[in-house]
Amino acid sequence: MFAAAEFAPLAQSGGLGDAVAGLARALADRGHRVACALPAYAAVRAHPACPVLVEAGRVSLPLPDGDVSGRWLMGRLGAVELHLLELDGLYDRPDFYGGADEALRFAAFSRAAAARCVELAPDVLVAHDWHAALAICSLRTLHDRGPVRGIGTVQVVHNNAHQGRFPADAMRFTGLPGELFTPDGLEFHGDLSLLKGGLAWAERIVAVSPSYAVELTTPAFGAGLEGLYRYRRHRLVGIANGIDVDRYDPARDDALAAGFDRQAPQGRRDCRKALLEELGLESPETGRLLASVGRLAVQKGWDVIAAAAPRLLENGCALALLGSGDATIAARLSELASRWPKRVFFRDGWDDALARRLYAGTDAVLVPSRFEPCGLVQLLAQRYGALPVAHAVGGLRDTIRDGETGILFPRLSADALVNAVERGAALRSERGSALIRKLLRVDVSWKRPAALWEEQLAAVAAESAARV
Repeated sequence: MFAAAEFAPLAQSGGLGDAVAGLARALADRGHRVACALPAYAAVRAHPACPVLVEAGRVSLPLPDGDVSGRWLMGRLGAVELHLLELDGLYDRPDFYGGADEALRFAAFSRAAAARCVELAPDVLVAHDWHAALAICSLRTLHDRGPVRGIGTVQVVHNNAHQGRFPADAMRFTGLPGELFTPDGLEFHGDLSLLKGGLAWAERIVAVSPSYAVELTTPAFGAGLEGLYRYRRHRLVGIANGIDVDRYDPARDDALAAGFDRQAPQGRRDCRKALLEELGLESPETGRLLASVGRLAVQKGWDVIAAAAPRLLENGCALALLGSGDATIAARLSELASRWPKRVFFRDGWDDALARRLYAGTDAVLVPSRFEPCGLVQLLAQRYGALPVAHAVGGLRDTIRDGETGILFPRLSADALVNAVERGAALRSERGSALIRKLLRVDVSWKRPAALWEEQLAAVAAESAARV
């Protein structure tokens, strides 16, 4: 049983939804019965891919100000069972996140998910990020008796920067005894941390890459929880994510000007030409058409791209930039596009089809993240034959072989990014189509990650069964 705030394509605001859905489907493909508990957001019910849903049980959660009630709805999306939680208007709204009742929304979701596990008795509960972490604490405290003790628990850390931290009085929404509000439990510098509900009680903590698992134990990346990660390092592992290679397939992608694969990569030249025409950019030398795609945030290093842009342009590069988020960053990128309209393209917003055309048509994709638990951009770049140029951090370091399947640079600065782009351009010029074929051969699927996950889940299930 997965418990998560997102599940692609029904509910998705970023990479979390892709990762949760991709892993669920990969485990189902390996023969496991997989279910996912998910809030019944308005967007889920309205999504064209939403399956037929039937009521599958009532829910009532006691709170100091009165019970919150609702129901579970069940359906099936491919091989995965969906359990959607409707709860007194907490999720039937346009946005997945935000609002004054955020603590209540996800504390209630976690409590309901724990109770659902008591009913269904899965082998393992897998809680994804802070939104579902309290389900593990609830299962291991309020419900930890009889057969329920045989349910294993795994906390997945997709992004430790988001810890579900709320004022201490939000503890009343958890349904848990006050004695759990301690530094060894849910308290964090006087606040409530929902993420700690999973980190402190789970049988396994899985970070979304091996390097990120190590980084979490350090002050630079632990964000105040590094001591807890160090204390539980014997339970902490890292497994890099994959991507859905059927959904992202350059041989069959209707958004592209031409299809291509590792046996016949020639279509990529057509994609490059068509992209330049679409964006109104002059054609740079091979290796110097650069893209960056994703959320406009300092974490993702967009400010470094903006700082490096003048030198990149002096060196003959062209930039194709797509993303939404921070307004200050968007303004800087818009100014660059205005100054060099034939050399810089920027779209403030999200366009999934255009993103895939950027991966398929550009020579390299810039990924200068300050931290990156796993990352999808570099995997998508490789899948579409573009060279990722990335800061050597987290999952970027685990999924890129420097000088072979991408370029890594150790220190984050505009100069380091410019120098890395030059290395990438030289590599592209030297190896030509052989480099593209090598990138297209990289296995970015869920095949290997799912096998590693299977090993961890089997071990957790065996340990938990032995307790009963």
